[in-house]
Formats: sequence, C-alpha cells, structure tokens
Amino acid sequence: AAKRVPAYKDFLKKQQVNPWDIKTTKDFELIPHTDKENYINEYPLAKRCWDGRITDSRLIAISSGTSGEPKFWPRSEYQEFEAAVIHELLYRYSFEVDKYKTLLVICFPMGVYVSGIATVLPSYLVSTKISNLTIASTGNNKTEVLRLVKNLQEEFEQLILVGHPFFIKDVIETGRQESINWASRRLRLMFCSEGFNEIWRNYLLKEAGMPSNDLNAVNTYGSTELLLMAQETSLTILVRSILEKNADLKKHLGDFKLVPNLFQYNPFFRYVESVDKELLFTSASGLPLIRFNLHDAGEVISFKDVVNHLAKVYPKWKSRLPKNTVLWQLPFVSLRGRSDYTTIFYHANIYPEHIHIALNHRPFLRKITGKFAMRTDYLKNMDEFLEINIELRPGVKPNKKLGHLIQNQIFRRLRQINMEFLDTSNKFPEKTVPHIVLCQYQDEKYFRPGLKPKYILK
Repeated sequence: AAKRVPAYKDFLKKQQVNPWDIKTTKDFELIPHTDKENYINEYPLAKRCWDGRITDSRLIAISSGTSGEPKFWPRSEYQEFEAAVIHELLYRYSFEVDKYKTLLVICFPMGVYVSGIATVLPSYLVSTKISNLTIASTGNNKTEVLRLVKNLQEEFEQLILVGHPFFIKDVIETGRQESINWASRRLRLMFCSEGFNEIWRNYLLKEAGMPSNDLNAVNTYGSTELLLMAQETSLTILVRSILEKNADLKKHLGDFKLVPNLFQYNPFFRYVESVDKELLFTSASGLPLIRFNLHDAGEVISFKDVVNHLAKVYPKWKSRLPKNTVLWQLPFVSLRGRSDYTTIFYHANIYPEHIHIALNHRPFLRKITGKFAMRTDYLKNMDEFLEINIELRPGVKPNKKLGHLIQNQIFRRLRQINMEFLDTSNKFPEKTVPHIVLCQYQDEKYFRPGLKPKYILK
C-alpha cells in the first residue's frame, strides 16, 4: 500500500513514517492508525485505490451512512474470493449444507446497503462448489420471504434465513401467525449488523420450535469496508452464556461492564489489533486499509487465554458443547458496539447497545420488534430530554402500562451499565427518565418497511 496506493503513500509521508523501516509487528504498532476522518475524508476515492485506479475494481459497495454521509467502497476479485472462503466455512461447518439440500433465503436489503450483495455474491460462489445449496434473495420484504417459504420449503431438507436480527424475529413471529410450521424442516438462522443477548436468542429459538442447539442461530460481525470479518461458533456462544452468569470469567476476559458480542476470526484474512479498547483492522481489500479504526469498541483475546480462563471457572466446559463439536483454534474478538456512535444526554453518552440490552427483556419480546430510534431535545423551559421511539409488533396497540414498564426497565438498566448515566441520574433523577413513545408497526415516521433503522436521530 505504501508503494502502490497514492493516498497511503502521502499519509505516511505526512506522518513522517518510512515504510521500509517497518519490519516487525512491534514496528507496525508505531504506524498511526487511519479512520474516516484522517484518511477516507482527506483523500479522493481513486487515490485510495490500488495504483490510484478505481476502474480496476470489479464492484463498488456503498455504506448506509449510519454515522454520517454514505461512502463508496471499491472491491476487488480477491476480496470476493476471501468472502467466499469465509462463507463456505460458516455454511459447511455451522449449517452442514454439504449434507442437506438447503434453501438459503437472503433477507438483507438489496439497495445501496452492502449486506445484501455482500451475502449474495459469496453465497452464489459457494453454491457452485456445493451442489446442495440453492439461493433466493428476497430482500427485506417480509411478504416475499413468507411467500417463498410457503411455496418452496417442502422441496428442501434445510431452510436458512439470513438477515438482521429484528427482521428475522418479525418473519418467524408472523410466519407462526400464518400457520407456517418452522419446525417441520431443519431451520437455521444467520444474522449480521446487530447484537443480542442469550435471552433473545433462546426466545427466538423457542418461537421457531427449534432445539436450543448452539449453532441453530448464529451471529456474524461485518462491515461495509471489510465485509464479513468474524462469526460466532459453539465455543463463543458457550463462553458468552457463561459470561452472563459468571462475574469471575467476565473479570478475567476483560472486566466487562456488560457482556459483549463474541466472535472468532481468521487471522489469515484480517489482521486485528486492540488499541485503547478499540479495534484496528488491516486488510488487502479493493480499497486497502492499514490499521483502520472503525471505532468499534472491543478487544482481541487469544484462543489460549479464553480456554485457560474458562477451565478455571468451569472445569467441565467441554461437556456443555454439542456432540462432535470441532473447536476452531482461532483468536476471539469481543465487540461492544460503536465507540463513536452515541447520543449525549446530560453529558452522558447513551449507546444503542445499552437500549438493546434493556429491550431484550423477556416480557417485552412478544410485544416489540426490537427496532427503536432515539433523540435528545429540549422542553419549553430548555430542560433536556431523551426520547426513545419503539416499534410495536403487528396487532399490539400502544398502552400506558407497557410504556411505563419499558421506561422503568431502560432507566434501571442504564443506571446499572452506564456509569456516566448513573452519575447524571443521581443528580437529576426526574429529568433523566427517558420519554417512551410506542409506535405502531411500520410507522411511517421512523419505521418504514424496507429501510435499515437508524438508532440515533440527529
């Protein structure tokens, strides 16, 4: 990149870094990190491509603009090859698509958002190698997903639904109402873009009539810039379930205030570092990125450290794994959400992940979809308030009792896991109680169908 990428060559020159002095990983740690502010926004798109030529790219992805203006991300053939290998490993070892005639339904949006095309392309490449795999891309149109399932599921031994967690939850719940027997076929679920806790996972498995096998519902970690980077495995799910109940393990693995999402990643494809509890990524993608900071809060944990600490607090941990589990001896990455993606309320940083935790409360799961949109504003007397708009499930009507229960749960959980909010709420106990607005399903203002939700409203 220092030789062939004009922007990065200039970046290193301005940072007074001689690339030929970088010979070890310790040297590599001295290179200043890049991010959207100091690199992406500072240089023209073509200058950030290999040899300064965007025309050598085979595909251009567009970010959704969650934290600002959408960006363009050229992709190379090699990046698509990487994605295919990662997807094949996941499909083969988590879902056993080589053993079952499988219908893979991709429920990600197919517009400007990268998740749709970034799943369709590698999945198609895998299907040319594994003849059992058939793909259907419905987009995030619930009616089309359910129509497809009703008409085609009898032809296949296995059905895999791939999409955002809140959308797949809606599909499963609505399918049940429309008399779809999800348990009549081997069903598997794959998610990306959002986290959830084990209560949420177990709820969805029960709704679908699925056994609580670890790999029936698998989350993944990806981004527009780097595509699919890591995935859950039987071991990550086990560790996470123990973390939710064991403070000692939580302390050993990072002293987490709340249980993070846990994944394993392949270091042959991504070089991942943790600096000041933020994740840095290096990848030879179509737009090469070196020590790129996504501003995702998290840490890298070695496989050895995880297994050793797990053995100390739970000596018989292997007995908790499904039979014939193959342990992937790959490093772990913990993810606690976007470190730069918050709303500020009375000087406290409110993270969407904290609201997710509060809403993933068992009594609420049958009443809400999981989508929400929050904003801060001022009353007439200029007192600040935090408003959280929450989408209800179809047929559920707004009512004061439910709103009050959600309000109490969010306030209580924020005080438990957000020290800034705890301090603020101690000083202003009445003014920091969030305003809850319950919105009908697919409300036009914030929850129009087909759109990826924005949790922070500017």
